[in-house]
Amino acid sequence: MMSCPSNLAGLLTVALSILFLEFNGIRADVRADDACLEHARELLRQVPAEKRPEVKIDASLNDPEAFSIGTEGTKAEIVGGGPAGALYGVGQWLSQPTAGTTGGDKPDFELRGTVLFLMKDGSYDYQLTPEEFPWFYDRPLLIRYLDYLQVNRFNAIFLWSGHLFPSITEMPEYPDATDLKPEELKRNQEQFRWFTDQCAKRNIRVLMHFYQIHIPKPLAQSRNIPHRFGKPTDFTKKYVRYALGRFLAEFHSVGLYVCPGESLRRQYTAEWIRDVILAAAKASGQHPTIVVRDWCLDVDGFKKRCVPAYDNLYTELKHNVEMVVSPVPDPRHARWKDVAKKHIVNLHEVADIKPFRWGSPRYIQEMVAEWKKAGVDGAECYGTISWRWPYSLDKLEPRQTAFWPEGKKLLSFDRDAIWLEALGRYLWKVDRPREEEVAYWTGRLAEKFGNADAGRLALRWYETTGPVLPGLQNLTHVRNMNYHPTAVGKEQTVDAILDTAACNRDYPSRPVDTWFFDRYQQKFGLPELTDRITMPVAAYADTLAAGKTVAGVMTPDKVADLLVEMATEGCRIAALLQKTATRNQEEAARFVTDSQALDYVAQAWREKVYAAIAKRCYQKTKDEKYARSMLDHLQRSVDVYEKLVALTDKTYVNATDMSMRYNWKEGLKSFKKDLEDQKKLLKGKT
Repeated sequence: MMSCPSNLAGLLTVALSILFLEFNGIRADVRADDACLEHARELLRQVPAEKRPEVKIDASLNDPEAFSIGTEGTKAEIVGGGPAGALYGVGQWLSQPTAGTTGGDKPDFELRGTVLFLMKDGSYDYQLTPEEFPWFYDRPLLIRYLDYLQVNRFNAIFLWSGHLFPSITEMPEYPDATDLKPEELKRNQEQFRWFTDQCAKRNIRVLMHFYQIHIPKPLAQSRNIPHRFGKPTDFTKKYVRYALGRFLAEFHSVGLYVCPGESLRRQYTAEWIRDVILAAAKASGQHPTIVVRDWCLDVDGFKKRCVPAYDNLYTELKHNVEMVVSPVPDPRHARWKDVAKKHIVNLHEVADIKPFRWGSPRYIQEMVAEWKKAGVDGAECYGTISWRWPYSLDKLEPRQTAFWPEGKKLLSFDRDAIWLEALGRYLWKVDRPREEEVAYWTGRLAEKFGNADAGRLALRWYETTGPVLPGLQNLTHVRNMNYHPTAVGKEQTVDAILDTAACNRDYPSRPVDTWFFDRYQQKFGLPELTDRITMPVAAYADTLAAGKTVAGVMTPDKVADLLVEMATEGCRIAALLQKTATRNQEEAARFVTDSQALDYVAQAWREKVYAAIAKRCYQKTKDEKYARSMLDHLQRSVDVYEKLVALTDKTYVNATDMSMRYNWKEGLKSFKKDLEDQKKLLKGKT
């Protein structure tokens, strides 16, 4: 398990007899300066001494994060399986001090992580400075965020960078690895140590991400060598191993998060990881957790060469490309889950739900349940913003643009608090009754919007609109990575929809979520339907062109219609929410504009799907009515998308946080080009 560093093993006796140390009303069988227990003490200082619960450590709970709470009258006792469990138990008791006895509680998933980026604008090549990443030096902001993660019981932060080590570690043998001044490097070391210490006291492990093989630009320029290498050299082996050794010696509590791709060619990955990264970890004597992404990884070579070489090794695979797409994860997890010690899922980038408000607890609970079914041991979950964290992309003042002028901005983890809260809740325990969850989320949203009616409407909005954006991406299943969010539609051309669907290659359609499927069955009177995967657009059109009927499967036209219906329903719910909210009315108003934009997106995509069906039918039959129908649908898609551009120009500075080049106006160009391209093809009668 990943928990706070402690000396439990040396303090627990074989018979589990307990030696208690008393400090400010807290008892524990660990040192008083243990990070998690010290933080638990800090939390309990708000309680009068005579009412503070006793806190004990009992390894017989068989999980260092497990806890139980017992009460008798006004006296409470919190028992943790380890310091982390004690911390979580204290947090639970403080939130419900009169709730009575709580039976044993422990997490369903071992590793529950989220993401922070020390990269931006789609580039990896940054040094750590206050000018580039002011948020990393903003201690009040970070304390607020880390408290938010602790409350939601996340226990890992994946800190992404290209190769940040020279920005936080002295490297006497490579003084040209950074051009930071000595005082700047010292400042970074102090801030990084503060950050990791603050994480540790909240039971949050930091995992430092780095790409292979990248070396810092100052070093490359100084020595007139490439910045990235596809093949290892003697220099890169020596340098990277040295850098990792210095880093691990300096920061004992930090693990490593390895991406073997983005440069390194597949045939070299296994030996490189074993001979450089794992070798550096073993030589450090720290035994850090190491997570290895599958990106460009030779799985067979990795299993053969790396797994036997290191016993604290985790593998990771994306949930579905770099999007949500479906609650059901990539089936390749079945191959990966037993390769190393543990395997986790990476809910990566979530580009299909950006930049809108998204956070359906129903959808998220089903997704996490699917992870549990797949047998994974944890998850790395992106926030709704990564490349420009901590701010959302909302435009709050007319003068604001994608270049972030001065002015009011929304913190992404305030705006979308429900996103990580739901993920944290279900990663801790996913099997929760529906009635319990409706009550819980209604209450949480009532706190945000001022009353129970508003809470019910907000929950209904999240759950009604939840399937729309993933559903649209899943319906077209065009390869659409993080730099092309679904709402921009830069790649969803008629031909791409037909080609990808017909070949079923690379990114095939995944099962829709259960609630959408239930609505589909009800709307179209198909209670006997069991297949949750939509029929490919081209295959469906081929059937129509042949004059045949389709049975026993969802069809793309009906799926598109239902997605539009749910988006339109979201508009009605948002309007009621705006009228009902008595708190955060400005935010409630943004649900209205988000709903309008979402409705336009759904309508535009429906027209694209209908146009693709018509084109395929024309190709098969040469009936001119299908050609006219295709152009009509494409024209309507352009008309609707123009409304989307006009609206979002007022409500968002950009459609994605990764790159300002991919925005609504770029999407409109793509929509218009698709229409013109199809007109040209028809003129040539192809």
